[in-house]
Amino acid sequence: MKNSVSRRTTWLISVGAAALAAALVRRWQLASAFEPDTGLATPGAQASVILVCLLVMAGAWLILLAMGRGGPDPARRWDMVFVTRGDPVFPVLTVASAALAALAVPVLFVVGVDQFQLYQMAREAGVQPPSNNGMLTLATAAGALLAALGLLQMGRDGLSPGRRGKGGFSAALPGVAGCVWLMESFRAHAANPVQWDYAPQLIAIVAGMGFYMDFAGMSAGAPRPRRLLWMAGMTVILSAAPLATVLAELSARLAVGGSLLAAETGDALLLLSQLLAAAGVLWRLPPYLEHSARPSPEEASIEEEITDE
Repeated sequence: MKNSVSRRTTWLISVGAAALAAALVRRWQLASAFEPDTGLATPGAQASVILVCLLVMAGAWLILLAMGRGGPDPARRWDMVFVTRGDPVFPVLTVASAALAALAVPVLFVVGVDQFQLYQMAREAGVQPPSNNGMLTLATAAGALLAALGLLQMGRDGLSPGRRGKGGFSAALPGVAGCVWLMESFRAHAANPVQWDYAPQLIAIVAGMGFYMDFAGMSAGAPRPRRLLWMAGMTVILSAAPLATVLAELSARLAVGGSLLAAETGDALLLLSQLLAAAGVLWRLPPYLEHSARPSPEEASIEEEITDE
């Protein structure tokens, strides 16, 4: 048990420190790596180089941690790991993640409706309409609702296990929703010539999609616990950098009297949502990589309940 606690602590400290460092370096990059007049990126800026090195080193370090000593036992019921009662941290983090995704729904819906109305008004006035008609934003709002429902079911399973296989479907919903969010984020920034301005967010969304798909595999007969653990850690780290960006943009908007009902608010809520979901996996999964395949009495009783259903 001492080794298990140490393994979990190592993961939490490593990922937490790397995420904090990524956010701080990203803020430094926003303040120093772009030209004040044009907003164009400064070639070879120190902050940009350090951010890339930090992310690469963090990924390599997490690979070493995931390899660890020993290995995951193929005989273990990996679909039972996240439905074990007795530890409330994972379900609480997952339900909080669902709440954040749900909060993003009305924000993105209002933004999408405003964009659609502006587009329609421009067409009726006979002027050049904006490139965004709001439909992808509305689709992202619908995806955020699906993500919230899936995350809520995942948290519910952590407290009161459901039928076998349902967890895989629930975890896949946020991953599918991420596809729409990725398209909307790319569309919103595609006209921006500063690649560094939006690349971190696109990478974070892709990492979140991979994380949710690997999570779904744990309950759908394709468990890859080591890769899931690595994806969870990288999702936290990669989400921290764009989160620093959208929070800075929101602060600037509020400073000039802007509203919180903006696309940046939706992005911030969705980034926080996937960050908390990944943090829940980092809390629950590491100890199980060194446990024997023999289930605990708690796991055995839950397995019997699911079999009886």
